[in-house]
Amino acid sequence: MNTPDIAPLPAPPRGSPRRERNNPARGAGLRAGAFLLRALAAAGAFAAVAAHPAAALAEEPSAAGVDLVVDGAPWTLDPDAVRAAIARELGAGVALARAATAGRPTLVLRGEPDGRVTLSYSAADDRRIERTIDVPQDPDRAAEAIALLAGNLVRNEAAELAAAFGKRPPEAPPPAQPEPAARPAPSPAGGNAAPPRAARPAQATRAARSAPPEPPPCALPGAKTVVLGADVFPFVGTSTVDGTNVVRRYSLNLVAGYTAGITGLELGAGVNIASSFMCGAQFSAGANLALGPARGAQISAGLNVARALSGAQVGSINVAAGPVSGAQGGVLNIAAGAMDGAQLGAINFAAGAAVDLQIGLANAAVSDATDVQVGLVNLGVGEATDAQIGLVNVAAGKSTGTQVSLANIGAGESTDAQIGLVNVATGKVEGMQIGLINYADESPFSFGLLNIIRNGRLHLDVWGLESGVVMAGLKNGSDHFHNIYGIGVRVTGDHPRMVFSLGLGGRISLGERAYADLDLLAYSLHDPSSANPSAALVQARALLGVRVFPELAVFGGPSYNVSFGETAEDAPLSPYGSIPLRIDDTDAQRGWPGVVLGVQAF
Repeated sequence: MNTPDIAPLPAPPRGSPRRERNNPARGAGLRAGAFLLRALAAAGAFAAVAAHPAAALAEEPSAAGVDLVVDGAPWTLDPDAVRAAIARELGAGVALARAATAGRPTLVLRGEPDGRVTLSYSAADDRRIERTIDVPQDPDRAAEAIALLAGNLVRNEAAELAAAFGKRPPEAPPPAQPEPAARPAPSPAGGNAAPPRAARPAQATRAARSAPPEPPPCALPGAKTVVLGADVFPFVGTSTVDGTNVVRRYSLNLVAGYTAGITGLELGAGVNIASSFMCGAQFSAGANLALGPARGAQISAGLNVARALSGAQVGSINVAAGPVSGAQGGVLNIAAGAMDGAQLGAINFAAGAAVDLQIGLANAAVSDATDVQVGLVNLGVGEATDAQIGLVNVAAGKSTGTQVSLANIGAGESTDAQIGLVNVATGKVEGMQIGLINYADESPFSFGLLNIIRNGRLHLDVWGLESGVVMAGLKNGSDHFHNIYGIGVRVTGDHPRMVFSLGLGGRISLGERAYADLDLLAYSLHDPSSANPSAALVQARALLGVRVFPELAVFGGPSYNVSFGETAEDAPLSPYGSIPLRIDDTDAQRGWPGVVLGVQAF
């Protein structure tokens, strides 16, 4: 439409998950539906003329033709091509009109937010009928489908079939039609169309990346085209004579300007408004608004708004409520739709089928797929998030790729890799976790000081050392790495000492009944009366374990120990002597080989 309050709606991006799922079934359904519509329309017209000639002629459009009002149809549709297709179908003249006229038969084509279109027909006798259908992505086939529906609306035939034609294909294979099998409609290549297939499940989100949006039209039927226009205010300047339903190639506004479209360059010190489209560039110190699709660039010190963008916006605040295949730059960026380019700013927000790159202080992508987010705080809520790099990363989608930050949270079914101080994965880790603290439901590789694997390995160990230390503890971790937490007592020496241990280790499976563990542990020895530490022990050990029962194993192996004491008397812990590594007035270190024996309960 040319009116400022109605603008074309952007077509859904090609390649979106919904399109990927519905295209095969819907395409076959449209071809079959088109054939049935033609057949029923021809049969109905013949029967109506044969039985009641006068009534049939009254239902046909008058000699003056039918008006067609295009009210925000997707920009992939050429209004003139749709008009010509309807004219061929009706066999009467069809004229594009800006609005419906009382007393004249009028077809109104309206685009819906989900990509479908609604066609309504108002006859001269005030009879009105309306249908909503899915249309193919191909503009020619879409025009043909709309023309077929227009013919049935004008003749008021096959209403039930038209209603069924507008339904979406179900997820499961559609039930058999009650009508007798009809000859398959010919495919565009000349062969027979394949029978309808069951709708496929949604593809993996990473593969369902949105294609760049279709370019907006750079012309507006019914609008006046001028080379140059200049205004101080709307209707104060050249718009006083030309009006606002004008497409300007070059436009200059002092305080505010209002046009239907821009195909070149618009400059303004205040606010620039294009009601239908913008193809080119808008520069303003205040705000640039394209109430329809925009292609090119909007540059403003204040606010840039476009209903759909396939170029770039540069300003303090950028809003593109539709596919963005270029870039937005500013303090705040909002693209409430698919974005295949980049957002650059302090705060970024994109809610759509796909986001490729966001760079800013805070990033939020509430979509089915997010490629890369780079910022201090990142939030991706959708089916998939490929990579997040920032201070805090949160991905609440079905799958998460790589997260690198101080704190990482993957609240989905799977996470590829997390690298940070604190890593949390509420689902399964497919790759690895590396951090100080790691938590996962399942993980094959979690390496950190504290690893908590809810569905991982959990063992109860009891072991003893040659130095008289007897320990009991838990071993918890992933398939290949584990943490060890122990408490015990040293029973030898001049008096007993309390012992606490903390360790990291790795496991190598040697079959169903045997395994090998390589561990590194630290022991802290305390005086039981004062709880003050008196000595420390660092131990590296290699253990061989064998299951003697399904839930019990014995293990043992060599170790090497290094003790640290506050005095020379505290360091010797070996019963058969040790090698002095360092002894002075403040510290004593001694080393010796040892042995570890124990049992493990599964």
